[in-house]
Amino acid sequence: MIRPMPTSRITLFDVILTAVVVSLGTLLMVYNVVDPDDGIAPPSWVIVPLFLLVTVPVLWRRVAPLKATGAVAAGVAINVAAAEAVRCGIVIPVVWLMVFAVGARLPLREALGGLGLGLVAMTLMSLNDGVLVLGDMPFFLVLTVGVWGIGRIVASRGRIVDELEVRAAELQRARDDRAQLEVATERTRLSTELDELLQRRLGELAVLADTGAGQADSATATATLVEIETESRRTLDEMRAVVGVMRNEDATAPTAPQPTLTHLDALLVRAKGSRSRLSVEGNPRVLPAGVELSAYRVVEHLLDALEDAGDVEVVVRFSDEALELAVTGSPRRRADAALERARERLALHRGHLTTSTRGGRSRAVAQLPVAVGG
Repeated sequence: MIRPMPTSRITLFDVILTAVVVSLGTLLMVYNVVDPDDGIAPPSWVIVPLFLLVTVPVLWRRVAPLKATGAVAAGVAINVAAAEAVRCGIVIPVVWLMVFAVGARLPLREALGGLGLGLVAMTLMSLNDGVLVLGDMPFFLVLTVGVWGIGRIVASRGRIVDELEVRAAELQRARDDRAQLEVATERTRLSTELDELLQRRLGELAVLADTGAGQADSATATATLVEIETESRRTLDEMRAVVGVMRNEDATAPTAPQPTLTHLDALLVRAKGSRSRLSVEGNPRVLPAGVELSAYRVVEHLLDALEDAGDVEVVVRFSDEALELAVTGSPRRRADAALERARERLALHRGHLTTSTRGGRSRAVAQLPVAVGG
């Protein structure tokens, strides 16, 4: 079954086409009045506006093709009853436009009804047309049926195109589902690998801890703790790499290793230039990962509170009970937001921040409590 085309709205093309058809029809009727053919009595001027019943329905041929075709057939019948005149030059193309529209846009039963109305209009026209006679009708009726058939073919092609689009969309959805299934399978495999990695690494760390616990020499024990810290960080890095693959594509959380105190030098150069200075005092040692990350962020915020001049100095001081971070440089005019972010970060570890300004230089000192032994 041929599916009809969807209902359209009146477009600018429809308006222009109707205006052309109305103009040509009006000129033809005026010509019939002022210069009738030999043997035809001059018709009344009334046929000029009356012929609009035939031409104006062209405007609705796509919106309501069956009604418009019926209106054309009725208009032809009224004009035939009014007077004898030459009409074939306009009626034939108008009827063909109508039967094409009903063939292309309506279901079969309604399309056949529209074809019948078109054939009736063509036959009625031949009854008293000044040029076309009834004997010429079979040829034009066959052409009319042919035009209607072309409309049905167009409708069939439209249906095929729609079906192809539906199938293409279904294939695309099937490909997407398959891709999602492959992703889910890969994530399951990665989850298994992550579980195996954790079990292996935790076992290695447990062995190292047992080894360190049995050492009486403090230097050996310290070396063992450093190795445990290094292995722990390596385990975290490997976990981030695996988890990073498992994340959704639209996720925005970072997967790179978290910065530590060892990255402060690079941060300082990147933020304030090569003339800035970093000093480390006290006895450097391994600190908890959360403390090192917070210390890095605090320095980052305090640097944001300074101008980009090259005379910035950062001092990291290790003491038994706290990690002290001192940042000195030329203050920005609006540094409150950066300092507040630093205070919020310090509050996570019960730390505090003090600031002072002297001689045009600002000094901020942050204290992060650290348990003895890290």
